[in-house]
Amino acid sequence: MMVSKPAGYLPQLDALRAFAVTLVLIYHWFPQDALINKTPNGAIGVTLFFVLSGFLITQILIQNRNQMLAGQTTPSAIYRNFIVRRALRIFPVYYLFLTFVYFVLPDKSDISNSPAYYYLYAYNILLHQTDNWADLLSPFWTLSVEEQFYLVWPFVVLLTPRLQLRRVIIFTIFLGLATRIWWGLTSHSQGILTLTCLDSFGIGALWSYILVEQPEKIPTFRRQLRWATLLALVCFLFILTQPHTSSLRLFQRIILSILSLYLVAQSTIGFGGITGRVLTNPALIYMGKISYGIYVYHMIVSTYLTGLILNKLSRFSPISLHNFWIHLVSSFLLLIILASLSWFLIEKPITNLKRYFTYSKSSL
Repeated sequence: MMVSKPAGYLPQLDALRAFAVTLVLIYHWFPQDALINKTPNGAIGVTLFFVLSGFLITQILIQNRNQMLAGQTTPSAIYRNFIVRRALRIFPVYYLFLTFVYFVLPDKSDISNSPAYYYLYAYNILLHQTDNWADLLSPFWTLSVEEQFYLVWPFVVLLTPRLQLRRVIIFTIFLGLATRIWWGLTSHSQGILTLTCLDSFGIGALWSYILVEQPEKIPTFRRQLRWATLLALVCFLFILTQPHTSSLRLFQRIILSILSLYLVAQSTIGFGGITGRVLTNPALIYMGKISYGIYVYHMIVSTYLTGLILNKLSRFSPISLHNFWIHLVSSFLLLIILASLSWFLIEKPITNLKRYFTYSKSSL
């Protein structure tokens, strides 16, 4: 049975973004020893984001690479448009928020001591050195990893011979796994350097390669993926029983990447049934659309803004507002409002400028 290649907007992927960012919120907003955090929610959410990025970015690049091979565009044009479009999407909110923290809340971050690392998207390198996870901006290590990937990966896809690209993607997966294991065993690295994250990006990239270059192999790939997912799930459950110091934890990200790929691949084709209805829920899709703002603002909301507002409101409240659940619900509502304002007032208007940096019309 052949499965046609999906085209255009895929709403279920936005729902996956909502799922991923919700897991990050749970990880950061609930106590680390809470029952809900017995699973590594932060790692699951971040890995899903990486796999999604690897898939979407590689799909764009392969489609444009094929137009380049047909003589309809040039590598420099593809790279320029790709980088500018990425910058329009992520730079404005990122730099505005960094600057806000730098001037207003410098004591809550290392940014005042090492601003270049933050502003040049090299914060993951600084965090690798300082291990200061109390930094208000600590979640930004993932944004640094993604930006570094965006800068280099186009060269890999555009310059690799067409028949060799799949091998290069598979090599990338093993390179990420090998570096993480080596660093983990020799220096107790937390796996936040870009090289140690390549397996997640590569696994997403592999699905985009199959989808664009070998659509006739989609049914076989999905069949193999189902078996790999079952095996990965068993391995994941086993790893959860191991101590946090266990070397087996070094395999956690590759396992989570396989599980994430299953969700991404199925969402690309389209989940049916109850899962499909959940993943096409308008509220979930909307949350996915504003997930970047949610990710950027979630720490400042929970650790600073919510407390500030509740302290003001407590003067007029007959009941105490200093309660975990009141704080949690208030933080979520405030975060959705802030991310929505960010989307409509900053992100969406600037993202619309992408129309001036379009790819070849026949490539997308």
